[in-house]
Amino acid sequence: MITKTHPVEVRVADLKSALTGLGKLIPRTPSLAVLGCAKVEAGGPQSVRLTATDLDLTLSVDVLATVEKGLAPFLLPLARLRELLTGLRSDEVVCLGPAIKAPPVAEFPEIPQVRTPGLTLPEPLVTSLLRAFACASQDSTRAVLRSACLDTSGTGENAHRIVGTNGRHLFSSNSMHLPLKQSVILPDHPLWKWKPIAESRPWTLRLGKDKHRAEVFRMEGQGQVWSVTGRLLDGPYPNYRQVIPGPAQFTTTVTLSDAALEAVTRLLPRLPGKQLANRPVGMHCEKGRFGLLARAENDEPWILHPVDRCEMKGPDVTVYLDRDYLIKAADFGLHRISMSDAMSPIQFSRGGDLMIVMPVRAIAPDRIERPRLVPAVEQFAAPPAHVLKPVVPTPPKPPATLPPKPDKPADPLVEARQQVAEADEALLTARKTLRGIRRSLHAARTQRNETKRELGGFRGLLRKLQRGRKHEAKKAS
Repeated sequence: MITKTHPVEVRVADLKSALTGLGKLIPRTPSLAVLGCAKVEAGGPQSVRLTATDLDLTLSVDVLATVEKGLAPFLLPLARLRELLTGLRSDEVVCLGPAIKAPPVAEFPEIPQVRTPGLTLPEPLVTSLLRAFACASQDSTRAVLRSACLDTSGTGENAHRIVGTNGRHLFSSNSMHLPLKQSVILPDHPLWKWKPIAESRPWTLRLGKDKHRAEVFRMEGQGQVWSVTGRLLDGPYPNYRQVIPGPAQFTTTVTLSDAALEAVTRLLPRLPGKQLANRPVGMHCEKGRFGLLARAENDEPWILHPVDRCEMKGPDVTVYLDRDYLIKAADFGLHRISMSDAMSPIQFSRGGDLMIVMPVRAIAPDRIERPRLVPAVEQFAAPPAHVLKPVVPTPPKPPATLPPKPDKPADPLVEARQQVAEADEALLTARKTLRGIRRSLHAARTQRNETKRELGGFRGLLRKLQRGRKHEAKKAS
């Protein structure tokens, strides 16, 4: 039975999932106590709504729960919510109620109400929007580039675009029509990568104005299980169209298979040179073959790692770029690569999606070694399924005597480079593990300090009560 002090019961697994998203808006050390809290209120007959804000964006999540009738909203510090879940199994139930040290619910910032008709964003549009956010800038001094632009300035049928750029690479998705009166610039935030949002389809976009007449938006998931509310960014958005080359500017076009794209995504993390400036990697297209160039240090030659055969039109070309942009294009499935020369923009495309990447200037780009390596497509190919065949007895044959073949000596330089690449990968894995351990230790220290502070508060309260009782006893005597 739910008591008045604990008017909400929610399953641990459901609450943990919600806290991951709320934690992307609530910092460890908030500037104001109220910004470190989640607002708890009834979301429906069998759900509770948790809301967090950083004053720029607001996230509301509905979680299945048993809620007391007539529940009054209250605030709970995120640290307290995490503490309640410590040591509990996912299938257990946790009780929520007002906290003694939480600020009054009236101090929680007012959330703009956007009740205008919604624009449904189906699967392709949501995917394009997430890709535009992935290509947005992270530079705090360029606020307008920390966004995705829904550009409706194009004329003609299906001429609208969804765009994101950081100045060095640009993603654009066209071949669509958005029923918007004007272009919209949505702010980027790590919240868009939260799994319940990123994997939700479709989204609903609502546009409106707050009480200060500022342009605001509200993005909702299917069934309004989650919603993100915030202010639109003021434009104008940069004129990105001028950096998109026309088809006539490219001299070489390469089309990769889906297997080659997957091989690129698996090969790139294994290649040396991650610590070099601009993290360079080369795309080498020669006589219908596609390969990647990489090296560990700038004074070493570039090593050609073959990937696969490709459909190629135009002369041979080699272009160097930041490997992070190449792996992003491969993850997006952009299989057509258009190039002209080593210092001109590179275009990755597929259907209506394209990505423009600026190349990097490489040191000694023509110093290339070509060891005999297995193409990446064959290296990462799935093993064939083993099919049992009926055994047919065959008459014994006399053993054939063949002259022994001399073993081909392995190239020690190639083996050494492969060992170095494997060592680099093992070191990267160890570093990631160490970062995880450090984060766990930091969280444990933070929780211990919060527990100490709460114990100190209880002890002080107990001392006050004891002194009060002594004073009353003296008066009575």
